[in-house]
Amino acid sequence: ATIHLNTGAYAENSPLVARRAANRVIGPYRIPNVKVDCYAVYTNTVPASSFRGFGATQVTFPRESQIDELAERLGCDPVELRRKNLAARGESIHSGLRPLDADLSGDLSMVVEALTDRPLPKGHGRAVGCSASDAGSDPVSSAVVHVYGDGSISVVMGSTEMGQGSHTVMQQIAAEEMGVAIERVRVVSCDTAITPFDRSTGASRSTTTMGRAVLEACQDAIAQLRNMAADVLKTNPGNLVLERDGIAFQKRHWRWQDVLGEFFGLPDCSIIGRAYLRKAGDLALLPLFWEVGCTGVEVAVDTETGKIHLERLITVGDVGLAIHPAMAEGQDLGAATMGLGLGLYEELVYEGQQLVNGNLLDYRVPRFSDLPPQVDLLLAENRDGIGPYGAKGGGEGSLNPVPASLANALYSATRARVRRLPLTPERVWGALTGRTPELPNSFGSSGVRPQEKDIGR
Repeated sequence: ATIHLNTGAYAENSPLVARRAANRVIGPYRIPNVKVDCYAVYTNTVPASSFRGFGATQVTFPRESQIDELAERLGCDPVELRRKNLAARGESIHSGLRPLDADLSGDLSMVVEALTDRPLPKGHGRAVGCSASDAGSDPVSSAVVHVYGDGSISVVMGSTEMGQGSHTVMQQIAAEEMGVAIERVRVVSCDTAITPFDRSTGASRSTTTMGRAVLEACQDAIAQLRNMAADVLKTNPGNLVLERDGIAFQKRHWRWQDVLGEFFGLPDCSIIGRAYLRKAGDLALLPLFWEVGCTGVEVAVDTETGKIHLERLITVGDVGLAIHPAMAEGQDLGAATMGLGLGLYEELVYEGQQLVNGNLLDYRVPRFSDLPPQVDLLLAENRDGIGPYGAKGGGEGSLNPVPASLANALYSATRARVRRLPLTPERVWGALTGRTPELPNSFGSSGVRPQEKDIGR
């Protein structure tokens, strides 16, 4: 495969996006011989940089479209062609990287079962898509946990809360490990004077790496408290039984604040648990996890105007364990909605060298009203991640296959194949009528033409 990415006038993060695209063009498939050249090309347009999906979305569209085209040529079901070629758990899909840690075949079955639970109406089309991304970035994260004499707990971390729910997840992990109510846990972040280092809030890594750092910091605090209790009770730490919110010894329950008070002789005291993650042990092999995506759509098409009506959207979030299921589903819905934008609406239009739709009035993004009447957000929880309790990251995988799923569903409904995004009514109408419609001033002397969508922006 040869891939050219429009990086605009400045590189920013595009060279790394190109590297990731080269890795991710393979997808989750068993392909023994691979040769990929990927170029980040300077052009006289606005700069491009990293974006949710990080190189995977760009290459998933042609690959998943091609699989459906190949299935038609072979006279087989596109779902079964995927299933025959999907890598199994434990198989290598990229030399030198961690073997696949997900059950894509199971995820695909979940999508197909949901998508085919009723007859297909006349004039509708259905399609599925799959993807796999080497996610997680470098496993360098640190966390500090304070246990106070009043029984409260503070988690101090470098991860940034930007709406994805990481603060709540860290509260849940700390509350579970320390055996306390979540209301007693406070999260402190983004204060460079006190928060320890974290590699980044990105690459779907926070639950996996920071969550594990918080868990291990809690375990460090518990080990200290157990030794303190053994000192107070004049016994071996092995004789103490861990219970929720404390330890038990000789049929008496000692809360954490009881242990602290007896050990220090003061009610106002605290201890600090620490954890540092680095590229070692089970974190030595990258990626930390494979973020896989599996989506399905059902569409109807107005053949007179070319407008695609999305009737149904199905996603599978393969997250190992959803520590907060509602937020995991929300992350998947957000990702899939961005996929709808890239597949149906978003495009940069230039007049010569001038961008003419560089605002939210003219640059169309998906709205809540663009979501279909039925959305199914499914979770695959196999506890197969290296994060806390078998969790792994999510929130990007359900973006990547959506544009291709839309294009393949369009073909299923109409036999009109469109190989360029977005699938605007003009392009679809042109494919339906066998001719490419003239857009306003498009390809004419004015030089106005849509820019090929660089969804790494």
